[in-house]
Amino acid sequence: MIKVLHILGVVLFLGNIIVSAVWRLYAQTLDDKAVHKFSIKLIQRTDIIFSVPGVILIAVTGHMLAAGFGGIGAHSWIYHSYALLTVSALIWAAVMIPIQRKQMRLIEASHTIKEAGIRYKTLNRWWLILGSVATLLPLIALYLMVVHPTT
Repeated sequence: MIKVLHILGVVLFLGNIIVSAVWRLYAQTLDDKAVHKFSIKLIQRTDIIFSVPGVILIAVTGHMLAAGFGGIGAHSWIYHSYALLTVSALIWAAVMIPIQRKQMRLIEASHTIKEAGIRYKTLNRWWLILGSVATLLPLIALYLMVVHPTT
């Protein structure tokens, strides 16, 4: 049952961050303030509904499952997975969420996306770059969890 909950956490977390990226990429192709605002709000909501419970499930069940393999330090694939997930979470908490909040303020203070200006576009670029890194890291952790490489 613990393994099932762990996999559920992974599905919730990875599914949400991948879909969020798709929403943002699509929104950025449109010059529509309402679409941009909607995509940011939706990502903020789905982070609370899906990513937070997913991360909690991954952390709690992952720690329980790691004990069966000798603990976090017993295998490099466990340790590295913890590290990758931690860095990903830090990127989201320290950078991605503040960027979304800044973008929302810029949108709300402007009549159009164009009026939000270069600052908004720069924040978009950083959101995509760092979001890609924050998404790639747990995908690598997923690989490590499934394959259990010995090196």
